Amino acid sequence: MRGFDLRAFERERRRAMPGIVLAFVIGVGSYVLTDRYIPGISGILLAILIGAAVRTLGWVPQWAEAGLKRASKTLLRLGIVLFGLQLVLGDILALGWEVLAIVIVTVVTSFAGTLAAACVLRMRTGDAVMLATGTSICGASAVAGAAAALDRGDGRDRTGKELDSGAAAAVAVVTLWGTAAMLTLPYVAGPLGLDAHATGVWIGAGVHEVGQVVAAGGIAGATALSVAVTVKLARVVLLAPVVAGISLWSGRGASSSDKSSAGARPAVVPGFVLGFMAAVLFATVIGVPEAAAGYLETAATLLLTVAMAAVGTGVDVVGLVRRGGPALLAGLAGALVTVSVALGAVHLLLI
Repeated sequence: MRGFDLRAFERERRRAMPGIVLAFVIGVGSYVLTDRYIPGISGILLAILIGAAVRTLGWVPQWAEAGLKRASKTLLRLGIVLFGLQLVLGDILALGWEVLAIVIVTVVTSFAGTLAAACVLRMRTGDAVMLATGTSICGASAVAGAAAALDRGDGRDRTGKELDSGAAAAVAVVTLWGTAAMLTLPYVAGPLGLDAHATGVWIGAGVHEVGQVVAAGGIAGATALSVAVTVKLARVVLLAPVVAGISLWSGRGASSSDKSSAGARPAVVPGFVLGFMAAVLFATVIGVPEAAAGYLETAATLLLTVAMAAVGTGVDVVGLVRRGGPALLAGLAGALVTVSVALGAVHLLLI
């Protein structure tokens, strides 16, 4: 077994650092802008848009390429692991079997419906899987997790197709339709016969991003907000088994030539998924100190924003526009399935 090569590590670190710094500049800048000045916009979406604009305008220097690729993988995995510290299994189990059934049925049908629509529209398989994962679970974080599971080790999926542009498109689409749901569900819940508790369940099960759920729940009221966030976290817990399943499917489906070109076969369960599950268990069994919880949440959001800024710099806008129509339609179909199934399940099990 080869020993650790400190000199090679140091060379790689120096080569990657400028690109990582560039990703941090874009990501942190996007986070600050959306947090302080334009809170209605997703920081992750803004980071992707800025990154894509930088790439489109030809402003990405050659010396930044290696670091941007590193940031788009390593930082997003770390961000997902830290996100797991926000989840406590006890709070989720306390929802009751009816709400847990609503969550599971909604996630399964949302994933299947989005994937089916994407297949009808002839989207690439990897792009379809990322879009379906983001729509059914938790938006950008889930897209990043699916992309990591699909990655054979060189930024491409098992068929050799690059992942960055598809991931960016998926994030943009789930952010768009999730925002539409965020602005719609709180106002139509009352006319549809939902009380505050049922409204919270519907919002938590039907809206894509955690931040969007918080915003929509806040519009609906304090009771709806508390329920919505807990239901949403129940969906987020399903990220681990879904990503593990994607990794297993992707690994088994790879041809021998794919495996040889990409190196060793990736683990069936990616390390960051195990880290995510460990973080959830830590938060459940030991607990995150209240004084640290806010800082860890901010760190997770920042890391994901920086990582997606790096993803954005790998996007060819011309190619994205060319493929954007099918992604938008598939994302709309998935969003409609998600909202409709969640509403039907709420009426069936809670009212």
